[in-house]
Amino acid sequence: MKNYYHEFEVNSNIDDVWKFYTNIGHLEIVSPKDIKLRTIQTTDKILKQGTVAYFSGKIIISTKWYSKITSFEKYQYVDEMIQNENKKPPFRIWKHKHIFKEIGDCKTNVIDKIEFGLPYGFIGNILEVFILFKLQKIFEYRKLVTKKFLENNL
Repeated sequence: MKNYYHEFEVNSNIDDVWKFYTNIGHLEIVSPKDIKLRTIQTTDKILKQGTVAYFSGKIIISTKWYSKITSFEKYQYVDEMIQNENKKPPFRIWKHKHIFKEIGDCKTNVIDKIEFGLPYGFIGNILEVFILFKLQKIFEYRKLVTKKFLENNL
């Protein structure tokens, strides 16, 4: 199992950042195009405790997975990949904690903490290093797009 951490500041107040990140549509905006992330189905357009969403995309290979909001409180939530309808998620473990911290009136710190593990035994352990590299690229893109979207009020 591996851990990934990413943090950045955005010049936007915490409520606007929170509103953006709790709308399920933000995922398609902040995900790199090569991942081809699509929301197939969701129980809620605005995230809340228990929201379940069904996605397709390409992390290593093209796949589909379910994600559930397992913890939700003001300015932080956790999404986890889950098994549903007899489909196995691409990760053995995927727990993504989103944290938003106010920095003054017009800045917000966006923090992502991810705990993940791949199936496939020894081969999965080797691929985890590749996933760390891929996550770095994904979250750098997410940072750029978030800043562009929220700082320019697009």
